[in-house]
Amino acid sequence: MRGIDCRWVMRDKQAGQGELLDRVLVARGITDPEVRVAYLHPASAVLDPAGALPGVDKAVDRILAAVRAKERIAIYGDYDVDGVTSTALLTRVLRAIDPTIEVEPYIPHRLEEGYGLNIAALESLRARGTDLIITVDCGITAVAEAQRCAELGVDLIITDHHQPSEDGLPEVAAIVHPGLPGSKYAWPILSGSAVAYKLARHLVSVHEDQEAVSDQMTPLLRDSLCLAGMGVIADVVPLVGENRRMAAKALRLMPRCNFPGVTAMLLECVKKGESINSETVGYRIGPRLNAAGRLGHAQDALELLLTDDEQQARKLAKSLSGVNTERQAVAREIEKQACMDAESAGMTGPESRMIVLANEAWHPGVVGIVCSRLVEKYARPTVLLGSVEGGMLRGSARSIDGYSIHDALQSCREHFTSCGGHAMAAGMSLRASNFAAAQKALCDHAASKLSREDLVRTLVIDTEGRLEEMTPAAVDSLQQMQPAGRCNETPRVLLRELRIEGSRPMGKGNAHLQLKFNSVRAPWFGHGHLVEELPRGALVDVVVEPSINVWQGRKSVDLLVKDLIRH
Repeated sequence: MRGIDCRWVMRDKQAGQGELLDRVLVARGITDPEVRVAYLHPASAVLDPAGALPGVDKAVDRILAAVRAKERIAIYGDYDVDGVTSTALLTRVLRAIDPTIEVEPYIPHRLEEGYGLNIAALESLRARGTDLIITVDCGITAVAEAQRCAELGVDLIITDHHQPSEDGLPEVAAIVHPGLPGSKYAWPILSGSAVAYKLARHLVSVHEDQEAVSDQMTPLLRDSLCLAGMGVIADVVPLVGENRRMAAKALRLMPRCNFPGVTAMLLECVKKGESINSETVGYRIGPRLNAAGRLGHAQDALELLLTDDEQQARKLAKSLSGVNTERQAVAREIEKQACMDAESAGMTGPESRMIVLANEAWHPGVVGIVCSRLVEKYARPTVLLGSVEGGMLRGSARSIDGYSIHDALQSCREHFTSCGGHAMAAGMSLRASNFAAAQKALCDHAASKLSREDLVRTLVIDTEGRLEEMTPAAVDSLQQMQPAGRCNETPRVLLRELRIEGSRPMGKGNAHLQLKFNSVRAPWFGHGHLVEELPRGALVDVVVEPSINVWQGRKSVDLLVKDLIRH
């Protein structure tokens, strides 16, 4: 079945009877009573033993040896939310284990240094007396950089979750990674912050020589879990298993977090009486923490999460909100130009399979956001690059389900000075003189792997329903499936043969469409242009995500439209 925007696919397992929540769970294969309880109560579920994470024992031994020897330690992270939260939580835990040791958190400058380890930074850290460098959310492809560390006489521990390079693994003191070849870890796709938290948890246990954490360290690890969960949600890793448990625990703990930076962000982003959910982190907190690193240096975001001064935290949170507003304006301009360029170049037409564009005026720190918007709009993988000094281009890529952008970049690796990431997102840099060749190679790869049908978004539907069962109580029961995200989407319900009772555009520039079915609000974001095609009285089949709207203490149902078919 095909809607206006998507191809509709019903889940294989369908339950015709029972309450709405029961039918959705059956459709997702969640039928075992114990599995059901664990799924519906992720914040109460126990995390897997931290010592089971591949490489963690070896890493902990080296770190504790450094602590005992009073060595200088650097935590080398990334400038996105996953990297900044990872850096902050591991820095806090190490400083708590021994306040007398020197622990330097280091976040590279996105524009001047780029993603991951760079030799100049490693040499600078060594010159400051650093004996041990621990990476978080990066480093798994840093073969040459690891060799340089060995030459400098500094040990390197890598904690990461990205895909390794075909060049092999770096030779280092330890690698902590849940998804290395041959790993039997139950959750091979964790966020970088989840990996960092597991390392920190095991580090504390071994340091204290007991599985049960002491009363002194328990509050710190609980607050650190808030940071780990924020990284999980913001990095859009599959929100299943341990990732989902961490996210759920973080969302429950965040209102009581003792880190002033977390409190300040909640005051900045959450209205009084609002609940804190995955969208709070993904669409409000995450973009603010990311904004500093996108337009300049992520140091302010890191300082926010490390400060114990409430006044300083409030100041930094407000500053990041201002930077995020600036970032939004820059992104809108790049998006407008990128859409025009893609359409004029024929990259959005039926014969095209990928969008690959570069523009010297585009800010390399913002193009990743625009990539995601173009993927959503045009349903094809997108690579956008901006200019940096020295005749170089640097950019980001986002993909569609079923097509690995990491594999695409590796297929023409010779054109890039650096590239890395995973199946759905990646970053890269190359000389501007190589862009034409890289553009052709990437487009050719996509053309060889993707059909026209692959570029039609698939909308997976959990169950059919009736409008009259979309009551506040029934829809509220679906909230037990939160936190939702990638691989654990918000429940979607197909409602057949509904008569539109109201249809009007809404929002800035009339960008959105407000439908009504039997007085129930049904907004369709980004579809205000369809108001004349969907007038009052039209009969439609519609796929919705039911949600609860709370206004002045009263609950009502909203049906967020995902797609529809007019009869």
